[in-house]
Parts: sequence; structure tokens; C-alpha cells
Amino acid sequence: MKLVSGAILFLAAEQSYAHAHLVQFPNHDAASRVLVPGSLVLLVLAIVMFVWGLLTEARSSNGSCRRTADSATAQAPQP
Repeated sequence: MKLVSGAILFLAAEQSYAHAHLVQFPNHDAASRVLVPGSLVLLVLAIVMFVWGLLTEARSSNGSCRRTADSATAQAPQP
């Protein structure tokens, strides 16, 4: 779930940055002052969530595979 949240935040950051550059002349300065820092905040949050998801989900999935393999070999009948 953390990986999905990171990906969504990354897309929101990209959209915010793109909209900051698409706003036309009269409102360009005001939009850039809000949207560019907002996109940087979203990008930092996306990176944090994505890295956190990679670290925690990779660790938990490897541990569950090891536990399953250990229990399967422990329950296997000996010939």
C-alpha cells in the first residue's frame, strides 16, 4: 500500500508541476508561487513513501517466504 501511495503522490507532484507551467499570463506568478513548492512537497512525500514501502514490504515478504519454506521442510516426512 505504501508503494501505491508513493506512486499516486508522484503523479500528483507531476501534475502540480505541469499545471504551474500551463497557467496563462495574468495568473502565472501566483500559480507558480503555490504549485511549484506544492509539487516539491508532494515529490518529497512520494519518495519517502516509496522508499519506506520498498524497505518494509520487501523485508516482510522475504520473511514470510522463509517461514513458509522452513515450516514446509519441518513437516515433510522423512524417507
